[in-house]
Amino acid sequence: MPRPHYVDGAWGRTANPNTADGELQNLAAFGDGLARLTGPQRTAAKIVVWLILIGLGLALIAGLVNIVSFW
Repeated sequence: MPRPHYVDGAWGRTANPNTADGELQNLAAFGDGLARLTGPQRTAAKIVVWLILIGLGLALIAGLVNIVSFW
């Protein structure tokens, strides 16, 4: 007997969230949610996303500087 296809009822996702397909679905769900926001909520969400991206960029730069400094 085949197993029924897994569907996450909360998000309607069909892929395992621990796989590449699942991560792509997570990104798509996040993008859909961000696109629905308007006004101050959208501005706040954009600020949070940019702060996360800036933090990631700074961490990558700091890591590269650290690696280069040990050479």
